[in-house]
Amino acid sequence: MLTEPLVLIVYGATGFTGQLVAKYLDTHPELRGRPWAIAGRSQSKLDELSARLGEGPETLCVDLEDTDAVTSMVLRTKVVLNCAGPYSVNNGAALLGACAREGIHYSDLAGEGFWQSKMIGTFHDLAHASGAKVILGGGVDSIPSDLGAFLAVEALTIGRSEKVNVRGVYTRYTGSFSGGTLNSGRATARAKKSGSYTDAMDADPYLLSLGTIGVETETPGTADGMDQEFKWSFDSTYGAVSKFFMGPINARIVRRSLTLRDEHHHTTYSECAAAGMWLRMIGMWASRGFGYFLGEPIKFKPSSGEGPPSWLLRDGSFEIEVTAQADMKVARSRISGKGDPGYGATSKMLAELGLCLALDDHSESSHRAGLLTPSTGLGHALVSRLSLAHGGNFMRFDTVSPPAS
Repeated sequence: MLTEPLVLIVYGATGFTGQLVAKYLDTHPELRGRPWAIAGRSQSKLDELSARLGEGPETLCVDLEDTDAVTSMVLRTKVVLNCAGPYSVNNGAALLGACAREGIHYSDLAGEGFWQSKMIGTFHDLAHASGAKVILGGGVDSIPSDLGAFLAVEALTIGRSEKVNVRGVYTRYTGSFSGGTLNSGRATARAKKSGSYTDAMDADPYLLSLGTIGVETETPGTADGMDQEFKWSFDSTYGAVSKFFMGPINARIVRRSLTLRDEHHHTTYSECAAAGMWLRMIGMWASRGFGYFLGEPIKFKPSSGEGPPSWLLRDGSFEIEVTAQADMKVARSRISGKGDPGYGATSKMLAELGLCLALDDHSESSHRAGLLTPSTGLGHALVSRLSLAHGGNFMRFDTVSPPAS
């Protein structure tokens, strides 16, 4: 008997972020009546989650150490979303690699640059040959930065040889973190201690572009694109600006996009945070008594599987403003959204990205296959989908083009 292909599979569905992704998909109108599945290593946890979901998705218990089982699983679907981080620790390469070999689209939430770099070196050519779109940075790191830079540069409408400086400034990021965030940080620290993530790699602006010589190589560049000695400075538009903890992750994804589009020879990208971002974050926490007033205090040292409280998942928000400048021309894009950025919003972004891969026509994107980014693998198809998500009430994209000369 033939088994109907699954629209998508969410692996690591019983973790904190995985459950948010699964719950969002469970109520999504485009999945109503269509088969999809949740997957992970524990059948009992999968059964418990499936029972709580209205549509009762199929459950697939698969250990990523079992190569044959992983291959059999991915062949049942069009798209795999992997929420089982840290990916360098939990054998994410087995799942990503199986998708790359078999022509199955894939995305995850990895922020481990050293692991992403290794995946690119190992699987990009395989994915390109098989037709798989493997999208790096499928959440708040780094969809807003990558699509923001893509839209701002596109709005400039300049010659391909003109030098372009692009900068992203986070003006709002009201959220918190989970045990998974801390685990990813520990994984990076272990990689540095073992020597698999060297200081040279840590400083390489083109870590995700494997030996690329770009305009930021000569500076010398930094991971976030800011000056090497930068801590904070005054900006005429945003007031004080400072380092942003997601900057190195986001900037490298943007630079991979620039490299894939052959724009890295003349386009730079940097990312920082406005002082107002930090004030808004602390102000929101304080206005709710850090959650004690609501009976759900923020856990600043969450255990694995724990994350932000429900009020923060709901009431958090984010906004990034990206400016692209070439000579006297300036274009700006502003991307904003609702929900705790790292979890409430990220879970929706990853879910919508998966549906975009599975259901939308993304053939007009700049790249057909390989280890790609949101803008190179999906481009305007993803912008359109995210703009319409939740009845148009989830994310907003605003772009201002330079006046016609």
